[in-house]
Amino acid sequence: MALNRATIYGHVSRWLVHDLRNPSQTLTLVSELMHEESGQDDEPAEETIRTATRHLVRSLKLLGHTLRVPAAPPEAGPVSLREIMEFLGALHQAQHSTVELDLTSVLSQSLPAVAGVNDQLEHALLNILMNGLEACADRQDGTIMVTASADTVQVRLDFADNGSAVAPALRAQLFEPFVTSKPRPLSGLGLFVARELLARSGGSVEYEPAPSTGSRFIVILQNWR
Repeated sequence: MALNRATIYGHVSRWLVHDLRNPSQTLTLVSELMHEESGQDDEPAEETIRTATRHLVRSLKLLGHTLRVPAAPPEAGPVSLREIMEFLGALHQAQHSTVELDLTSVLSQSLPAVAGVNDQLEHALLNILMNGLEACADRQDGTIMVTASADTVQVRLDFADNGSAVAPALRAQLFEPFVTSKPRPLSGLGLFVARELLARSGGSVEYEPAPSTGSRFIVILQNWR
């Protein structure tokens, strides 16, 4: 699992470093222009600087969050799904992916806190999201929709994508380590790790094929009591 975490978060960190380049280059260019044209109206330039600065602050905050190391052994407690999904949404935005990520259902309602360890649940859900992004990579209209529902006992999250479906021959072994249709080395750990981390919190994840095309991963988490 440590290998999977290093691989996944190393990949995400590269997204964020790439995302930092544009605003930093913008700040450098605008500051040079302001120095050369100091007699002109600087209001548009000031707004550009403010926008680029906000972008830098956001990306640096995400990078720091991604690279943090837990100070102590994790203990289960109440976890906010909204905070995790906002973080995943911000990471997706930093990736500049052509795949649309729809989190409206999750972010538009007040979900109960769930039982677990924040880092572990974050890692599990990130793995499921990245699996969907890879499945949609070859589609011009790739979409991942995350919906949520809750009752007094549990929260259900559905990750539905319109990407390439899992081959029937792989479905029975989908959550076993190194089972994948991808040619890259070290592939096939994401869903296995997601299932193991969710199980530590009393949660689960299941796969079902979408009615037309794509896949659906159903995550069940227990409410914190």
